[in-house]
Amino acid sequence: MEASDIVEKLSRLILKWIRLAWVWVLKFVKIRIVKFRFRKAQRNLSQRRSRLGAEFYSLHRQGETEFLKSLVVLQQLKIVEEAESRVFAVHDRIKAIEKEYHGKKEAIREGSAKGRAIF
Repeated sequence: MEASDIVEKLSRLILKWIRLAWVWVLKFVKIRIVKFRFRKAQRNLSQRRSRLGAEFYSLHRQGETEFLKSLVVLQQLKIVEEAESRVFAVHDRIKAIEKEYHGKKEAIREGSAKGRAIF
């Protein structure tokens, strides 16, 4: 094995690790941004649930027993469901980023494996 072959293999290995590191950094940044949105959506959901609970309590204090017939409660329930769907959507986005990262990682590894097969 010549020195040029060793240098070429080493350069391919270094490029592979640089690509893997870059893909990991991109994944890390994307997940940080999405987790910020996730925390924001969770806070929003918590506030919406609190408002729903306040409506239930105010109706209870008024002596109301049919909570689900109240339009205010139905509106608050719909708002809570929308907030929950936003939380789940953000969680699904995190999973999609992880899946995308693993796909890119495997593509880089397969590409470098094909490059090594030449030697």
